[in-house]
Amino acid sequence: MAAPRPLVVLTLMAITVAAVSVSILVWLAIGTSRHLDRVVDKADRVADDASRSVRRLDRTTQDLDPAIRSLQRAADALRETSASTP
Repeated sequence: MAAPRPLVVLTLMAITVAAVSVSILVWLAIGTSRHLDRVVDKADRVADDASRSVRRLDRTTQDLDPAIRSLQRAADALRETSASTP
């Protein structure tokens, strides 16, 4: 017994709609993954920039350590001088 024609047409339309829906979902997934790759790349660049900034700040702080110690010694000497004078 052969299937009625309207049922065959309805089945083919359902298969076509499903194929188009899957194609759209795949297209959106590909677009999302590309966008996600760009976001991850940008996050990597930001992390690298932050790491470089921290290293630069560490070097600057190490360069300032002798000057800070010298200023602290000068402040201590001024305090001692002011404490010893009436």
